[in-house]
Amino acid sequence: MGKNERVIVTASDENYVWTCLNLLESLGKWARIVYVIDLGLTAESRRALESRCAGVIDIPDDAWKSVDAATTYAGAMTIRPQLPQLFDHDYIMWIDADCWVQDRAAVGVYFDMARANDGNFVLAAELDAEYPHCVDAFDVRQEKLRDLHSQLWDKAVAEELHGKALLNSGLFAASRTSPVWQEFDERVKEQYLGNPRVREDTRLAHMAEQQSLHRVLHETQRFTVMTADFNWVCHAGPLVRRGFFVETPNLRRRPHIVHLTLLGALEETYRDNFLLYESRRDRLARFLRQRLRR
Repeated sequence: MGKNERVIVTASDENYVWTCLNLLESLGKWARIVYVIDLGLTAESRRALESRCAGVIDIPDDAWKSVDAATTYAGAMTIRPQLPQLFDHDYIMWIDADCWVQDRAAVGVYFDMARANDGNFVLAAELDAEYPHCVDAFDVRQEKLRDLHSQLWDKAVAEELHGKALLNSGLFAASRTSPVWQEFDERVKEQYLGNPRVREDTRLAHMAEQQSLHRVLHETQRFTVMTADFNWVCHAGPLVRRGFFVETPNLRRRPHIVHLTLLGALEETYRDNFLLYESRRDRLARFLRQRLRR
């Protein structure tokens, strides 16, 4: 698969510039094919990002946008199903700006899986033996999802989706020609333009895009599931820093890609546990500080 066939896309406003810069650094050479969508960057931040990736672009004037959604960053949701209109690459990968890559080979795996399962969206389900809710409170999580789906659509749709594994839209890869894109776009447009609750409820505005893709994929069965290691949802499963690596506490698995979900609420916890991205220099400096304290 040639370089020009693949593109990686993310988006950032001023609040997430620091995580987006970390993402780009963690991607290494993959950053050369990354485009960042500007959701409200200062000129200085935009220049900093442009120096580390393929480019920073504005949302085109002809792209449809949310109307008074309850979140200021709704553009990150509404632009996702429109990516084939922005990029003519054969395979498109989306990565949320609050992710960082611990194993760069995982990016190639996403693209390879998208090619091998052409037409499918390749993404991870929020399921893992080391996610506590999957073991101790799976029924509680499913009831919360049923309530969420009933607010976005109705009880009939909520029942159809009940018991289905939640597919995380913060990280996915797919061919540009996948039939999923159009249905994904229609569902997201339905929510952000037509559902008044999305204009009033921050939680619904935050979740409507992911749940729309979740619904489309389960209805069409056009998806290929990756293990949680390829998109580790940090608020769902604990991680610990051991030396240079972030690992699960019990089985000591090293997630390929770390997703700092609910960062606004959990940033302090993530910092205290050293779960944020660290460059090689940062890791060495921390290692030396820890040695000197002994």
